[in-house]
Amino acid sequence: MIEHIALKGTRDGLVLYLDPEAEFSVLMDELQKLLSDSEQFLQGAAVRCYGGDRNFAIEEKEELGQALTQYGLTLAGWLTAEQVYTPIQNSNSVNIESEKARVWDEDMVEGPCLFVERTLRSGASIQFEGHVVVLGDVNPGAEIIATGNIAVMGSLRGVAHAGATGERKATVSAYHLAPTQLRIADVVARSPEGTEDWRGPEIAKIKDNQLMVDGLQIIGIRGKGR
Repeated sequence: MIEHIALKGTRDGLVLYLDPEAEFSVLMDELQKLLSDSEQFLQGAAVRCYGGDRNFAIEEKEELGQALTQYGLTLAGWLTAEQVYTPIQNSNSVNIESEKARVWDEDMVEGPCLFVERTLRSGASIQFEGHVVVLGDVNPGAEIIATGNIAVMGSLRGVAHAGATGERKATVSAYHLAPTQLRIADVVARSPEGTEDWRGPEIAKIKDNQLMVDGLQIIGIRGKGR
């Protein structure tokens, strides 16, 4: 299980968050697992690290950089608390005061989103740093890999991997949820027998370290869940 590190996409690139209280060996073990699980998606990316107020030794930073290089990533530097938590305003940014005034409900998520306005047939592969919405079906043999949520406005019968960089709050939803493989962060499951029967719109999320499926209500139709 990955509990002490998180790799998140920002408007300025990827940031690797490291638990300052965890043993370095634990951080490296979890990093190896995260990178091996997401190698195809992360190839060529630059990563900046943030470890809170912990001062990592030079040898530790070198070992971490070598681990990133092993999987085709580049260590682009280390962030301070001010860089992580202070908004950087530029000509394209929203006024900071208006940002503070904007408060989202718990079930609202913002971020980059890719709309796919077609059915994904066998052999198709979508990989995106953000959320993915498919206005069609995802057929067996097709796959979607996203760092955020995945929503399919049709039948999901291919492979879906949400939260690909370790975001365990990510979800996968579909009008008909029957994937050949379903994955959120580091938790993987295959569809149980009988999922070819339509049960209504459903959403999958991690609960108690397991993938659970709940019913969704869409246009007056509520799924049954499992």
